Amino acid sequence: MNTLHFKYAVEIEKTRSITQAAENLYMAQPNLSKAIKELENSLGITIFRRTSKGVIPTDQGMKFLAYAKQILIQLDNMEAISSPDRSKERKMRISVPRAGYISKAFSEYIAASDPADDMEVYFCETNSLRSIENVRDNGYNFGIIRYNTAHEKYFTDYLAEKNLETQLLWEYEMLAVMSAEHPAAEEEDLTYAGLSAHYAELCQGDDAVPYVPGAVEKLFEANRPAGTKVRRICMFDRGSSLDFLLTVPQSFMLDSPVPDSLCGKYGLVQRRCSFPDNSFRDILIYSAGRRLTDIELALVNRLYEVRNEAAFKEYI
Repeated sequence: MNTLHFKYAVEIEKTRSITQAAENLYMAQPNLSKAIKELENSLGITIFRRTSKGVIPTDQGMKFLAYAKQILIQLDNMEAISSPDRSKERKMRISVPRAGYISKAFSEYIAASDPADDMEVYFCETNSLRSIENVRDNGYNFGIIRYNTAHEKYFTDYLAEKNLETQLLWEYEMLAVMSAEHPAAEEEDLTYAGLSAHYAELCQGDDAVPYVPGAVEKLFEANRPAGTKVRRICMFDRGSSLDFLLTVPQSFMLDSPVPDSLCGKYGLVQRRCSFPDNSFRDILIYSAGRRLTDIELALVNRLYEVRNEAAFKEYI
């Protein structure tokens, strides 16, 4: 059995197209089709079937591809052992939510790296479903997803379906983050209902839950006063969000606790903000059976350290 054919099959699954996969692999389409046919014959199964949505794996194909990905990862790890120069490479793709503690940990990790090392790192801030897709289909080493605990079952089932393993990074309550000039910055006993009734809410666009369209909006809608006009601005760039909070001091954002150093840098304050469903989790995700490398573990450890800076602080 030719393990190179495993790579071909994984590429077809990723692109959902034999034509596109052949182009990505720099080979002729007939040669790719022949290689997959030989692989299917040697396994005695059909890996792919054609549909109106493209080429997709069969049930047996899904099981094969899960094992194939693990084998390719292990082969890459074995190559690293025999290549001394590989130990000095930092090649990594990570997909994460927009969170101050994550960006701070990442920046500090890069700052502490050896300038003599080769480096190629992709740091993608996006929503949870896209992070799952990135880890599952787009070659990302690992990801972090964020969800409300009320939706945990949906994410747990979806991650199992995608053959991804998980590790709890942080469970926390969202805080209201706002400019120090915000009219409510010094008020006591802030509530989401009160803030959303009087001020514009800056959202980060992570509003999708597997199998349940509109679940996030329904959750927040249930915590707004009846008849409240919705004033929500969705931004997908963390830097723009911070600038917006300063430029529009009557706005606020719900976020995981932010390290004090970042709040001071951007002139922000963060306050406890009560609402019944205020329980969230950040979860580390990676392919089942995969072991994180030393350089990946170094970043994960830094994430836990920066998390602790914010987690053990008392908020009012």
